[in-house]
Amino acid sequence: MMKDIRVTDTGRVPYLKSYELQMKFFDNLISDKEVLGHLIITEPNPTITKGIRGEDSEIFISKEEREEKGIELIDIRRGGKVTFHGPGQIVIYPILNLSHFKKSIKWYIESLEDVVILTLKGLGVKAHKKEGIVGIFTEKGKICAVGVEVKKWRTLHGIAINHEVDLDYFNNINPCGISNLGVTSILNEGKKITREDILDLFKLNFSKVFNVSLKN
Repeated sequence: MMKDIRVTDTGRVPYLKSYELQMKFFDNLISDKEVLGHLIITEPNPTITKGIRGEDSEIFISKEEREEKGIELIDIRRGGKVTFHGPGQIVIYPILNLSHFKKSIKWYIESLEDVVILTLKGLGVKAHKKEGIVGIFTEKGKICAVGVEVKKWRTLHGIAINHEVDLDYFNNINPCGISNLGVTSILNEGKKITREDILDLFKLNFSKVFNVSLKN
């Protein structure tokens, strides 16, 4: 029998708004062990987030410049280093109880990466994993960041797919500590595709890989 997962699409909101929603759903998974999970889809306002391995030296923009450009800086307890979230990205947070799936962080991250690769393939974008580096790449650079946190086998945070984000934002940071590999987007790969079409394909592939039924 297929498991049901509820989908919430916030649209464009401040980063902390979707973070609060993550924590609300996470608390729900802790209090009710029968709930399988939730899927949050969001598009944050311009935000630099610093994960648990992030360093201040990887942020190249001053506080004054950030304020002028309307970019927030937030320390967050996800895996990984410094990354950017903002308009033109499709950010997806699966808040799942892995007890209902597989108690393996490695399996979970690789499954997320598989969903993204299948989705990009369906859009005509050839993408791949890199040995020893979490995330999804094309020949032009990183197209999807992956950063998760798992507590009591419940997941937080997730993925950020570069749809038509302004890639200049990434010049302000050392993205995920791997600036030498570059950053790209679906638009930069020559594909003009709507957010809705990308999400339809993502949901289809997520349903297949995780064997769930997504409900709005």
